Amino acid sequence: MQKFSVYKIVNTKSMEIYYGYTNNFIRRFEEHTVYIKNKNHPNHKILEASIKHHWTDFKIEEIEKFTLEKEAKMKEEELIIKAFNDPNYILYNEKIPTRSGENLMMSVEETLAKKFFNYKRKNSLNKSELTRQIFEYYFDKTNQKITWTDEDIKGKEKWHIGVRINNKLLKKIDGFSKKKKSNKNVIYHTAMELFFKKNKT
Repeated sequence: MQKFSVYKIVNTKSMEIYYGYTNNFIRRFEEHTVYIKNKNHPNHKILEASIKHHWTDFKIEEIEKFTLEKEAKMKEEELIIKAFNDPNYILYNEKIPTRSGENLMMSVEETLAKKFFNYKRKNSLNKSELTRQIFEYYFDKTNQKITWTDEDIKGKEKWHIGVRINNKLLKKIDGFSKKKKSNKNVIYHTAMELFFKKNKT
């Protein structure tokens, strides 16, 4: 049962944004709405914006559901860090996660996800270490084609895989993503498929 939700609050006038997670989205939605309406939000940035803007200017949306709290927290942190490093975003979040790496939450097609966890178990690896091996194998190849698309993943059963990526590898992934104009999740699927063709599970 997926009971944890990652959500966002967007100011449609200024396009400022806040990310959060909760175990009860409906209750959290109502709490934020009341705070904004009454101009007494505990987040000082949202409070200032609620004084300046009408409460109907704020849109609260659920982004994704998760089974485990740590998965939701990792996704929340991933979105905050991504927005913080993007000059096109202005964040309402007052606390920005800082670390030597970055948490990523991948939504992986079920067949590949099963291979991932089988290989992880057989080789006594944690998820982050196996993900590092998968990406490094892919980047070591001279011909780095992308064989998956968003459409290939869309609509299929997916498992969430939360991993920690060190900054050096993350920089390589980000650079490759921009070069190929493709998102990390699509690249991850491609790299996984190649890795598990070589390393049968």
